[in-house]
Amino acid sequence: MNDITFYLEDLKSKFTKINFQDYYLSYSGGRDSHFLYWFIKEYLKDNEIKIVTCNTLLEHKEIKERMIKYSDVVLKPKLKPYEIKEKVGIPCFSKMQDDMIMRYQKGSRSISLMQFINGTKNKGKTMFKMNNQAKKLLLNDKLHKISNKCCYYMKKLPFKEYEKESKKKAILGVRSTESILRKAQYTTCFTKEKKFTPIHDLSDDLLHKIEKKYNIEIPQIYKHVSRTGCMGCPYGSHYRDTQKELNMLDRNQREFIYKYFKESYDLLGIKDMGKIEQLSINFDEKSDEIE
Repeated sequence: MNDITFYLEDLKSKFTKINFQDYYLSYSGGRDSHFLYWFIKEYLKDNEIKIVTCNTLLEHKEIKERMIKYSDVVLKPKLKPYEIKEKVGIPCFSKMQDDMIMRYQKGSRSISLMQFINGTKNKGKTMFKMNNQAKKLLLNDKLHKISNKCCYYMKKLPFKEYEKESKKKAILGVRSTESILRKAQYTTCFTKEKKFTPIHDLSDDLLHKIEKKYNIEIPQIYKHVSRTGCMGCPYGSHYRDTQKELNMLDRNQREFIYKYFKESYDLLGIKDMGKIEQLSINFDEKSDEIE
C-alpha cells in the first residue's frame, strides 16, 4: 500500500468517528477545504454532510465562484468591513500580536499581557512575543486601532450562529503545518468543542501528491500566493503575499482594499500600486460588495 492510499484509507477511518448528520463542512473555497470537499463527495460518496460557506464579500473572484458553486448553504458576515474597522480595528502584524495590542489599547495592563509585550514571560523563552517595532509604537501610543477580530465578525460568528440553529458541528480543513499557533492548537482530530479536524496532520508534500494523482481542482491563484482569504489581508505580508494580491486586483478592488487596510499597510511597507495609475474612482466605502 503506497503512502497516498494509506493516508486516504486512514482518513476514511477517522470519518467513522462522527455521525455525518451531526456535522457540516466549513468550506472556504481554498485548497484545504476543497480537498475535504473532494474527499467527502468523491472518495466517501457522501451526500449527508452539508457544505457551508461564508461569503465575506472580500474573497478573490475565483474563490468566491468556487464557494457559490460547491456549497449548499452560503452565509453572510455579521458586519461590513468598515463597520468592523470602526468597532474593533483592523489586522496588522499577526493574530497573536494583534490580540495583545487590542487588549492593551482597551486599557488592560495585566501581568501576563505585559509579559507577552515585553517578552519576559517564561524568562523570555516564550515563542509568542511582540516584535520590537510593534512594541515601541504601542507603548508610545503611536499605533492605529488594531484587532485580530476581523475574521470573527466576517466568518466565525456567522458559522457559530449556523451551528446554534442547525445543531451541527464543523468539519474544519485546518492543517498544523500552516503556522506555529496551529501546530500547538490542532494535535488531534477533535477540538475541545468537538469540531472535527481530520487533516490536521496532512503534510504539504502528501497533499500535493494526492491532488496530482486524483486531478483535484486547484485555483489558479495558488500559482501566485501560498494561501487565500480576504483580499489583501495584512497577515499575508509574512509570506509576501499581500503585495502580490494587491497587484492582481482590478482597480476598484485595489483602491477599496488599500483604503481599508491603509494604516497597517503603511506600517508594513506595503505600497499602493494603484496610485501609480492615479486612480480617480469614486468608491463607496460602505458598499456591500466589491466587484
